[in-house]
Amino acid sequence: MTINEQDNRFSVLTKRMHNTIISKRGDYATKDVLSNFKVAGGVCQLSPEMQCLSAIATKVARLGVLLSTDSRPNNESISDSVLDLANYAILLDMLIIDRAGSKIIF
Repeated sequence: MTINEQDNRFSVLTKRMHNTIISKRGDYATKDVLSNFKVAGGVCQLSPEMQCLSAIATKVARLGVLLSTDSRPNNESISDSVLDLANYAILLDMLIIDRAGSKIIF
């Protein structure tokens, strides 16, 4: 992969990531866009951050299964799973900032 190909792929993926977060947040959250991790964490007796980390671990496990076989996924593509994994990492960052009360300086 060349530098230009990498730059182009990065742009495509980050645009897809943004569009996915925007389109899914209405299905997963209330006015507090992180509420799904807070509610699910409460149900499982986990912090919102650990609940998000659990979702990351599940996505990594799924990718491990998909990448270790030649069969095609029945539902979500490998590319979609990678995109979700990247978005979960960003959401975890947002949960950490939310817990800190937005006191993190960038």
